Amino acid sequence: MGTSMKIYKFGGTSLGTAGRIKKVADILAGALQQDKIVVVVSAIHHVTDLLLDAATKASNGERSYCATLEELEHLHLSIASELFSGPLLDEVGAAIRAELSDLNNIAQGVFLLRELSEKSLALVMSFGERLSARIVSSCLQERGMASFTLDARKLIVTDSNYADARVDMHASVLQIKKHLAVFDRVPVVPGFIAAAPDGTVTTLGRGGSDYTASILGAALSASEIWIWSDVDGFFSADPKRVRDARILPYISYSEAMELSHAGARMLHPLAVQPAMKAGIPLLIKNSFNPAAKGTRIEKATPPEMSRPLPVTGLSSINNIVLLNMSGSGMVGVPGIASRLFSCLARHRINIIFISQASSEQSITLAINPLQAAKAKKILEEEFSSEIGSRQIDHLLIRRNLAMVAVVGNNMSGHPGVSAQLFETLGKNGINVIAVAQGANEMNISLVVESHDEDKALNCIHESFFLSQRKVHLFIAGTGTIAKSLISQISAHRLHLRKENDLDVVVCGIANTRRIAMDDNGIDLQNWKTLLIPRVEHHGIEEYLKLIRERNLHNTIFVDCTASARVAEIYPDLLLANISVVTANKLGMAGPWPLYRRIRDAQRKSNARFLYETNVGAGLPIINTLHDLKNSGDKIISIEGVLSGTLSYIFNELRKGGKFSDIVRRAQEAGYTEPDPRDDLSGADFARKFLILGRELGFTLEYGDVVCESLVPPEYRGEMLVPEFLDRLSSVDAWYSDAAEKAAAEGMTIAYAGEIREGKATIGVKQVPLSSPVAGLSGSENMVVFTTERYRVTPLVVRGPGAGAEVTAGGVFADILRIASYLV
Repeated sequence: MGTSMKIYKFGGTSLGTAGRIKKVADILAGALQQDKIVVVVSAIHHVTDLLLDAATKASNGERSYCATLEELEHLHLSIASELFSGPLLDEVGAAIRAELSDLNNIAQGVFLLRELSEKSLALVMSFGERLSARIVSSCLQERGMASFTLDARKLIVTDSNYADARVDMHASVLQIKKHLAVFDRVPVVPGFIAAAPDGTVTTLGRGGSDYTASILGAALSASEIWIWSDVDGFFSADPKRVRDARILPYISYSEAMELSHAGARMLHPLAVQPAMKAGIPLLIKNSFNPAAKGTRIEKATPPEMSRPLPVTGLSSINNIVLLNMSGSGMVGVPGIASRLFSCLARHRINIIFISQASSEQSITLAINPLQAAKAKKILEEEFSSEIGSRQIDHLLIRRNLAMVAVVGNNMSGHPGVSAQLFETLGKNGINVIAVAQGANEMNISLVVESHDEDKALNCIHESFFLSQRKVHLFIAGTGTIAKSLISQISAHRLHLRKENDLDVVVCGIANTRRIAMDDNGIDLQNWKTLLIPRVEHHGIEEYLKLIRERNLHNTIFVDCTASARVAEIYPDLLLANISVVTANKLGMAGPWPLYRRIRDAQRKSNARFLYETNVGAGLPIINTLHDLKNSGDKIISIEGVLSGTLSYIFNELRKGGKFSDIVRRAQEAGYTEPDPRDDLSGADFARKFLILGRELGFTLEYGDVVCESLVPPEYRGEMLVPEFLDRLSSVDAWYSDAAEKAAAEGMTIAYAGEIREGKATIGVKQVPLSSPVAGLSGSENMVVFTTERYRVTPLVVRGPGAGAEVTAGGVFADILRIASYLV
């Protein structure tokens, strides 16, 4: 056995079963070949909860506490029966029964008195560690390692605050050295428990076994203190909440204290102090994975492990209450803060977070919700005269909040950390309710709504720790545009990861009948097979509800439908800070009240709303118009052809041929809707011009767009498509005459539109052969901007304006524009 001494503390999950206790024995057997070891143990997994449950039931007069005690007995005896046999099993079994007999007597007294004092509760809670220490020590003996159980009540001296006692370090060190000055066997010490000066049991608070280990290590000048649990070490964030959290090989004492105080559960907040004062490293290790290096906590990170990142880690407390005291009578009055904190200290109310306005008019505190009512009552009693004279307002309590702490030694003197932090929160619509930062600049703590906690942790972690950022897409619709979009994302995703450090994750796909959802990303190669019937969540409102419940950061809703009902939820999405990309015209070309609600929601939200494909599919028409306006140019007119179908028909007419034959060929080639009248009516063209007119600032409704329908009035009824196509020849002569007349004047005919002086018109027009419109071919679209700058030579945007692939490409481009803003 070596000369150095180490403290090994094992948590409850490490001792949850007989098999796990055997693994603990294996770990200790290996360690004892090199060092002297003092072992500290927590209660077996879930036992502390069972003890609290039994005590509570007994104090409420519920006889079911007996069943809970029987469950405790069964648990410990069954573990003992798996570990031991023969005389040792009889000995351990007798010891367990004796301990539990004492516990039963105490619980019976609580039941009869219907009273559970802190003193009685501390005594009840101490049995978990006492029982586990007995079992672990016996297991070591059974494995050939000389061991004994050493009662922590003989070692740790505290005050008489039974539930969360303060340690008398001087007295404790004397006792520890007295009992452990020399030892040849392995001492197994129950953690968490201690004793007041009169010998009564006290406890060190939940997780207090870590504190016990640190106190022992400091008193015995141990070389290291090893804290064994069920995780590989300190992570950059809680891995259960942040999927990309990473192990931290080294952190400083101060960082460990800050993270633990702010909710990191790997270590008791007070456990760092004794080790730090004594200069003893702490190691966080995983008993289920002993080979993992874990996290080493010491004064400074080794030079070879220096971190370039300003932030070391994040932690959070997911249920706090803010207590706010404010009033004009607080300004410039000495002693207000002193009275406030002294009052809370006298009543043992722990303050998690403090924020004070620079005007001194308010002080905000975060505390445990269980103490909120008591804190409000005692403070209003303390400041009753000031409240009565209206110098101080009645205290306000705000519930359902969480605190997030951003911690790192490198934050000090590192400009831009706060800006980056609050920018990423703002872009994700996370409201920061209160903020506190110490003068050492190593911790920025902020309070948010509880439902935003996971979202805040993920977006902050991604912002500071990951070069590759994520956007989360929820797609509505599974038609041709959606299919093309999903195919494009799947094909291009790897390139975006490598070249742009961007991961586009499709988390939801839904149509009216089926849905697929996966926060980690849907398999885009097999997405059709993953769609399941929408048994419970029908309608777009339910889809929106599912999206909002997930509350993922960097979320984008993608509308690939042609549904007015989907368009109606755009304002709700934007107000929920969910960005929207849409190929659906029925929002921006919908009724004026809906259009205004969308615009108002945009202004009130940090989310983005892009709809480039509403007008030109893949053509940059909306963006070009915005650039012209934003750069101060004045738009005189907009002209153009914004229907691929009608562009094709009139381009073919210029070559000669009958109008009805060209329409039939277009229908057979799939250029038109199944009923060509849907295209010939010009309705889609009119919606696009309505959008452009509104972009110019004109108050227009759909009916204000003067649109000439190419469907003769007598053919607009219930006539079947074949009959319509047969009868369409009746207008061939008119188009032939119009084309000849235009040609005679050196012109041609086109179905085109114009927006000028607040009026939008669309119809069959004569255009000069020199006009850009006359040069169109196939199903090309075109928009001609005449502006103050582009008056002599108008600005022309021309190209394919229809087709699923082109439209999907435009939608994808809008997604990437929003992603660029978000990340």
